[in-house]
Amino acid sequence: MSIAVDNRHVVLLKSLRTNNRFYSLVPRDSGYKNADAIEEFPPNLPLGIAYPCLEDGLNDFAVIRTTFETIDCFPDDRELRTEMMTIVEDARGNLVRRLSELRDTIVSGQAHFLGTDLQEFKDSVVHMATRGSIRRTLDNMMKLDVFESVSLVDAAQKGGSPEPMYRYEFLPQHSLPLMESLSPRVFIGRLFDDLLDAVNNNENYLTKYTFDRYVFQKFIAVMFVNYATTDQMFYGTNRADYGVSSDKDMNETPLYQAVGVALRELERGINVYARDYKPSTESSDAQPDELDDIFGDVTSAADLLQPLERAGHTVEVPFGAAERMLLEPLARLTDAARLLRHVDHPHADEIRAMILQGTQQIFRGLQELNIVSPLASDPTDGALD
Repeated sequence: MSIAVDNRHVVLLKSLRTNNRFYSLVPRDSGYKNADAIEEFPPNLPLGIAYPCLEDGLNDFAVIRTTFETIDCFPDDRELRTEMMTIVEDARGNLVRRLSELRDTIVSGQAHFLGTDLQEFKDSVVHMATRGSIRRTLDNMMKLDVFESVSLVDAAQKGGSPEPMYRYEFLPQHSLPLMESLSPRVFIGRLFDDLLDAVNNNENYLTKYTFDRYVFQKFIAVMFVNYATTDQMFYGTNRADYGVSSDKDMNETPLYQAVGVALRELERGINVYARDYKPSTESSDAQPDELDDIFGDVTSAADLLQPLERAGHTVEVPFGAAERMLLEPLARLTDAARLLRHVDHPHADEIRAMILQGTQQIFRGLQELNIVSPLASDPTDGALD
């Protein structure tokens, strides 16, 4: 009696239609290779969501926010605003395609958040919508300045002090009383419906503030909950996950091994969402009382982020903080180069090419030094064409 050998391997595939990237488990002779770009994902192909699936959407948000910042520098230039808003519309279209595919594949059961307890995900969103989370903590954990900046503008417009707590605000058509009884998977699908409705609302694109308040905050809040309810093995920040080369089989990295285990267990019908992936024996030195001191009433999910900083202890940010801080300015350089297309100067194209080539060189150098993950999107993709 022969025993079938499972020779499948994990690949990260990118859709040319939506620019989304998902993990899948495929036979080695399937024709799919890691980092392949395909027209779209076949409906019968199970998909895994882990780093960098949600992070890819940040590229579109960065384009929109940087464009608004450029418009703010020239408030009286109507012609520039008109041109810049075409960039916003393009990025907005990308977001709609990304989020629609995420919602559809999650609700249908084709895509799965790997290493994530969906009930905990739902409970954490409900907690954030009712009790709220500390804005400063969200900004610090996600390495941004959006939650507190929105609160400052709100306070200036309404008078009074800035609100320290952020509460996720569902739109009326997706109000919490209508959604609380839904199963976790359906609830998360409706959560993405709420995000999509915010992205599609023209009123949210009047200024950078309206975009941050009604769209960007929501997306970052969902990302935060996702990180907080996902085992850290799926963050893609283990050093062993870095340093991709033609000689390296990514399926030997901790991230791809964890993805392979999770997808196989899903295939066998095992409830991986109720399990805790702990391949590492490392643990936090912080005691339960210390965790209360650090987070207070942030969210139940935030209390799960391990290990935490206290009295000189190591900090593990829920994803690559160094990467995040480095890629944002590189994205801004790329956006500045794109704007040079609208500058009527004999050397504009030459300067643009120099900026983009230098930005790409820095990005690749950071990858070679294992500072930036090999799975991170090159901010210059498409801009050199």
